[in-house]
Amino acid sequence: MSFFEELKRRNVFRVAIGYVITAWLLLQVVDLVLENINAPDWVMQVFMLALAIGFPLAVFFAWAFEMTPEGVKREADVDRSQSITHKTARKMNRNIIIALLLVVVFLLVDKFWLQDAEKRHQSEQASTSPAAAEPVDNAPTTAREKPEKSVAVLPFVNMSDDKQNEYFSDGISEELLNVLVRVNGLRVPSRTSSFTFKGSDKNLSEIGAELQVDHILEGSVRKANDRIRVTAQLIEVKTDTHLWSETYTRKLDDIFAVQDEIAQAIVSALKVTLTGADRTPVTTQTTDNVDAYNKYLLGRHLWNQRSPDSLLASTKPLREAVQADPDYAKAWAALADAYVLIPEYGSGTMAEYIPMAHAAIEKALAINPQSSPALTTSAYIKFMYDYDLKGAHEDFDKAISIDPGYATAHQWLGELLAAEGQLDAALDQLALARRADPLAPIIPHDIAWVLMYSERKEEAFAYYREALKLDPNFQAAISNLMTLNQITGRYDEARARAHEYARVIGEDISADLAVIDALENPALKPRALELISQATDLPDGTMGKAFYFMILGEHELALDYLETGFAGGDSYAIHMKRMDVYDPVRDHPRFQALLEKMNLWP
Repeated sequence: MSFFEELKRRNVFRVAIGYVITAWLLLQVVDLVLENINAPDWVMQVFMLALAIGFPLAVFFAWAFEMTPEGVKREADVDRSQSITHKTARKMNRNIIIALLLVVVFLLVDKFWLQDAEKRHQSEQASTSPAAAEPVDNAPTTAREKPEKSVAVLPFVNMSDDKQNEYFSDGISEELLNVLVRVNGLRVPSRTSSFTFKGSDKNLSEIGAELQVDHILEGSVRKANDRIRVTAQLIEVKTDTHLWSETYTRKLDDIFAVQDEIAQAIVSALKVTLTGADRTPVTTQTTDNVDAYNKYLLGRHLWNQRSPDSLLASTKPLREAVQADPDYAKAWAALADAYVLIPEYGSGTMAEYIPMAHAAIEKALAINPQSSPALTTSAYIKFMYDYDLKGAHEDFDKAISIDPGYATAHQWLGELLAAEGQLDAALDQLALARRADPLAPIIPHDIAWVLMYSERKEEAFAYYREALKLDPNFQAAISNLMTLNQITGRYDEARARAHEYARVIGEDISADLAVIDALENPALKPRALELISQATDLPDGTMGKAFYFMILGEHELALDYLETGFAGGDSYAIHMKRMDVYDPVRDHPRFQALLEKMNLWP
């Protein structure tokens, strides 16, 4: 008898098939249960690992042992003439058929009942919760109307021998995106969403479906010395048809002309080929200095990485860009963006960088007062650092009127409205930001951040998980999810998130763990207070030591550190009014005095 036939006789194949089907069914049921009880992700991972380990064991036992009327025996000890493997095979065949029927039933229930129930749930959420609704359903009618055409600009592939030129190919893509987003009647997903697919092996139809676009612009860039070759092609997703393609081989000095030709060709192809409308002139050029442009692209590339080190590093090429061309408005605005985020990311102080942010944004707006990104950054500075809430609203309104699809304007306006205590209005703006940039992890993170300090903490968990699904190493989401678990009493999950945060960012988490221990066991509170006071990587203010003292019930200490943090430059001070953890001191004169300094009181 051959080895294959012996495997059949011992029912090894049947055991393997039955095991796989049963394991799949178990995974579906367990996944459904764990999702409904908000179990941590590691529970499912452990269950999957156990099933994976069990498979070779099941196959081994099927080979080495046999079921007999007297029970399980080693196969070598069973008389072949007395073997009942043929009877066992019939029973296993029946069981496999039953399992397959259960699979079919589960798939039908999932398709026609569970998914419908989920849709009904989302519909109910849309009518009661702005944040829980899809951005389309949450936006005003004029903003919800679907544009007639849509195109996503994927990051162009760097074909240069020098891989360090990737910033250049990324920058070309972003510049084209920024031009196309201003074309009336054309919806263009934001950079964050489009760049999610950088290096992805997904096909264009999958990418088009996720970005909800009809067309995709893709291409490549080869840069060598003073020569460039840019290849671009416009593809209709549904039919996988090339509407337009072109290759440009030029001197580097001609990069602006190449970008203009590509942008104009896209508009022409979309409007003439698809709608018959007149050709609309567009341009990408905001400087004629190639060196300044090159430095600008490098600075934006570093800024988009959004880490403390990369934000600091981005300022060098951006300063060189404005030195090469002092009238380069986009470079001034980008430099202001870097300066304004450095204090938030803990890589510099407000005292040092916010005055420089002021100077840079004033330069940008003096050159181009109609720049939506520059107006948005100006508004952010005004409400976060100047506490000029009225001026911030005016700048946001102007920025959005110029570019209603600019996600960051809606996102930061949502943060301002939240700081003022206008929860529903804040969630409306964040929903619009989410529509404009559906795959950006910062948007669901901000929705969660707004919800976690309100009476809707449980809703925040889902949005933090969504942010981490988009970016599993998103530091702010991991840290804030740890905090959310702390203040909702999920201490084991809080510890797990603290260790995850330490793995990602490499910081000391002893104070965080001590706080969790003290919340669970008040007898450990003195140790926690000591570690908080000594921690060098915790800021004093709203989101740092003051917060921890507050949730441990040390209200006077919390007020001390709120005042110390504010005096030294607390980049999150504007948000203390809306955070319900500060409710116990809300009527305290010292707390009200801080709010008054930020124009939040009375």
